[in-house]
This record gives sequence, structure tokens and C-alpha cells, in this order.
Amino acid sequence: MGRTPKKIAIVGCGWLGESLAEFYLEKGEQVFGTTRTSSKAASLKKLGVEPFLLNSFDDDLSWLETMDVLMLNIPPSSFGEDYAKFMVHIVRHAGAETKMLFISSTSVYDNRNAIVDEKETSIGNSPRGKNVFEAETELKKVVGSRLTVIRMAGLVGKERHPVKFMSGKNYPGKEEPINLIHLVDCIGLMHAIIEKECWGETFNGCASEHPKKAEYYPWVAKKLHLATPVFTNEETSFKIISNEKSRLMLGYSYSYDSPFDFPL
Repeated sequence: MGRTPKKIAIVGCGWLGESLAEFYLEKGEQVFGTTRTSSKAASLKKLGVEPFLLNSFDDDLSWLETMDVLMLNIPPSSFGEDYAKFMVHIVRHAGAETKMLFISSTSVYDNRNAIVDEKETSIGNSPRGKNVFEAETELKKVVGSRLTVIRMAGLVGKERHPVKFMSGKNYPGKEEPINLIHLVDCIGLMHAIIEKECWGETFNGCASEHPKKAEYYPWVAKKLHLATPVFTNEETSFKIISNEKSRLMLGYSYSYDSPFDFPL
């Protein structure tokens, strides 16, 4: 007899979520996913995903009870100050044995001009960072050791790259190091956590190398034939995201360890 496919729920099938769905469908898993529109639900169904609409606290989530793995991949901008409350609302519908991954953000960390790792207690002041950290905290209270949090750096891949909205503009922080991760490694890290059953942990997801803004973004702009962004000497506060825990505990080797290696 063949292996029984895992039931994987991806709550939030946007740019990252849809790529995750494709990855697990290719592995023969049974994938369920949420979206906010009927048109996106139809396109997910064509991919092979069992789609569900999710826009409010009133939407049906009873289907989550039979999932093996639940991936929470909704950005905080979708629900503002109700973000943590909504994340908790979702997980309360999952089964007692369901394992969960919360896709968080390195925006939770304060910019204190230093290397930061998962033990960092200095939390950032941005509304996004505060909302995401509150969601992490509340989810851990409810789910406990069945939850792993993965804090992603700036996401790059397919047609997505920050230089596209930076093109031709002026920015401070010429010497500021960047924190980016490629889509391939986003998915690779999540898969490693599931495969190794590494639950009850928090991981950073970020490329190992952190080139300076003024070195990297003009280089990318030139490669993509875009107007070059200009960086001034005006100082800005920053952070350097450490990925050491993901490499050591998960034994994960990043496919793209330097942003200069990202496919364009």
C-alpha cells in the first residue's frame, strides 16, 4: 500500500501560499487553501487545491479539524488590530493533533544596529511588528508545543523584488545591510520543519549574507534594466538577521545564501 497523503491547510494562498500549495501538490499531499475571492478560489481549484473563502470571523472553518498541518500565512495588513484575535480564532477550529506553522516576519525585531537572533527580546515599534508579535504570543498560549513560528525576512522570488518599487527613488541608509530570503528557501525551511517534526520552536528565515543597500539594489536595477535607486549617507537604524538556528537545528542549507545569487 502507498503512503497516505498528508492533509495540509494553507490559510492565505497569496504569493507565498500559492507557491506552497504547488510544492505540496507535486509531493502528492492533499492541499486545502483559503482565499478572499471567488475568482482566486476557482484558480486554486484548477491547481488541485480544495479552496475555501475566508474573509471574516463568520466564515466556516470546521474543515480544519481533520488537517495534519496548518500553515498560517495571512499578512497582518489584512486584519489590522484584530490580527492576533483572528489568528487565534482560526487555530481554535483545528484538531487536537494538528501541527501548525505561523509565517511571521522579522519586522518583530527592533532596529538596534546589531545582529539579532530568535532569543532577542527587543521588539520593534512598527504597527506591523507589534501586530505580528502579538499574534505569535497569543498563538503560543493556545497551541503550545504544536506551533512553530518562522520569521521571514524580505521575500524575493518569481516576479517579486523590492528593487521594482525602489527604482529611480532616493533613500537614506547607504551603508545599511539588507535582510532578504528567496522563495525557494521560504518553502525549503517550512518543509524542513514539517519533515523533521520540529515543533514548539521559533526560527528566522534569511539569507546568510547581508550586502549593503548601496551595493546591492543598484546592481539588481542594472540587471533588470530599471532606473537605479539612489542612496544617501544619511544614517538609519538597522538589524542583521541571524539564520544560524535554522542551519544548525534543522540542518538546512540555503539554496541562495547571498542575495547576489537570487535568480532575476
